[in-house]
Amino acid sequence: MRSGSWSMMMVRSAPVFLLMRSMDRRCQSVQYRRLPVLHGLCHSRDCVVGDYLYCTDCVTLETVVVGDYLYCTDCVTLETVLLRLPVLHGLCHSRDCVIVGDYLYCTDWQRRSIERISKKTGADRTIIIDQLPDLMGLKAVDVTRVEGTNACSHNDNGCSHLCLNRPAPKGPICACPMGLELLANGKTCIEPEAFLLFSRRADIRRISLETKHNDIVIPLAGVKEASALDFDINDSRIYWTDISLKSISRAFMNGSALEQVVLHGLQFPEGLAVDWVARNLYWTDTGTNRIEMSRLDGSSRRVLLWADLNGPRSIALDPPEGFMYWIDWGTDHKIERALLDGTDRHQLVSNTGRINGLTIDFTDRRLYWTNLDSQMIETSDLLGNQIRPVISDDIPHPFGLTQYMDYLYWTDWNTRSIERANKTTGSNRTRIQGDLDYVMDILVFHASRQSGWNPCGINSGGCSHLCIAHPARHMSRLTHRCACPSHYTLAPDEKACLPPDNFLLFSQNRRISPSMFLHANQHGSNFVLYDIAIDPYSRHLYWSDSRNNVINVTRLDTT
Repeated sequence: MRSGSWSMMMVRSAPVFLLMRSMDRRCQSVQYRRLPVLHGLCHSRDCVVGDYLYCTDCVTLETVVVGDYLYCTDCVTLETVLLRLPVLHGLCHSRDCVIVGDYLYCTDWQRRSIERISKKTGADRTIIIDQLPDLMGLKAVDVTRVEGTNACSHNDNGCSHLCLNRPAPKGPICACPMGLELLANGKTCIEPEAFLLFSRRADIRRISLETKHNDIVIPLAGVKEASALDFDINDSRIYWTDISLKSISRAFMNGSALEQVVLHGLQFPEGLAVDWVARNLYWTDTGTNRIEMSRLDGSSRRVLLWADLNGPRSIALDPPEGFMYWIDWGTDHKIERALLDGTDRHQLVSNTGRINGLTIDFTDRRLYWTNLDSQMIETSDLLGNQIRPVISDDIPHPFGLTQYMDYLYWTDWNTRSIERANKTTGSNRTRIQGDLDYVMDILVFHASRQSGWNPCGINSGGCSHLCIAHPARHMSRLTHRCACPSHYTLAPDEKACLPPDNFLLFSQNRRISPSMFLHANQHGSNFVLYDIAIDPYSRHLYWSDSRNNVINVTRLDTT
């Protein structure tokens, strides 16, 4: 039989054996081997089984009968023997078939049709429907007929949520939907009180703190090189930076509603923190040497700090008290503190060496961090005093760090593990998970990690754009201040933000800059653009994007 003369075959039990060769020569390197009475299909794309076995996608068949054995290359065991019948000639572009009663239904993506043929004779060939582009898969369901049973058929085998059957001898197992954890009894799913979240470059995962049924990948599309990580307890969202994509993204804990909230003007966003009270987002960028903030959706972006920064990395917020803390990897490695608006900046710890994983213990009011150079985990009070090591033995490359209740949880790139130990003494050390490469950040998802209150928690403090908690002078309680996106000014009422009335705009390939804004503390937003234009009456800004061949528009007072 010549190559390509058969586009489909029918198979039935008979003492006949076949040698099969792929028409596109994927089997041209033939290595013969003996297989039991058979079996085989070499690179068949799809098969359906009734009284016959039907297989599609233009395979070339040659018959070889040698005793009780079939000689074949790259075959798949089907536990049946084959009989060639020339009944379905001309379906070389069929991608799927299904049996319903006495008929075989097949898709043909070239003819853009679904056809029906007698499954035994190949007669009565009829086009059921046509003009359907890109036809591929096809399935039929008879809802009045249920065939077969397994252990999951009876009361879900006792599983509270999902029962998954497996071939003997393994048998069925119980499983949980995303966000739930399986108890030690292997049957019941519960919503965990707390769990670990960590970023591992190509994915973001969660680990149970209570059971061994852990290490679940959160289904997030398009993650390239996830780095810093945080969450918002109010709506169960996670936020992360992506060094490769140069973006900040967010999604719900189950992976849904994924969106990029900061797309432009990032180089190496190494640190990220959520202000869960004011609903603001803070990040550090070691490429631009800036600390910036925005609303959680990426709007109202504002540059907070830019001077005397040389490699800002990990950042931690204390919204109930109105402070932020960060690590700087400049020539003088250090830990600094400022108010949440970037003012009242102070150096707390200097000459630290290469440190990372800055985290706050809100209960005992202490800072913790990992030190790669000294190979230990260290702590101080919130003023940078009382510095001491907590863990200093067998910790070759500590990186990420978080605190929860009485424990510290950290990652180690050398041991490829996540461990925990008592936060005060370093005792009761336990390995949580192993075989993990390059865990970039780690945190515990629990309400205790985002508790407290300040005036920004009610209607954003009445601010039109950004509300920032601020310690009141000579008072123990917090007050708040309204702030504006970069280039905007605060109105006399100190709540609204006003755009400038007079300015000059110019474009620089990837940047739109207003000349009157070019102060040391303000930066334009980055865009891919070619030319710009302004409508002064409607107060709209237009720009052309030569890379994507589009023209964009926004209001001049956009945030």
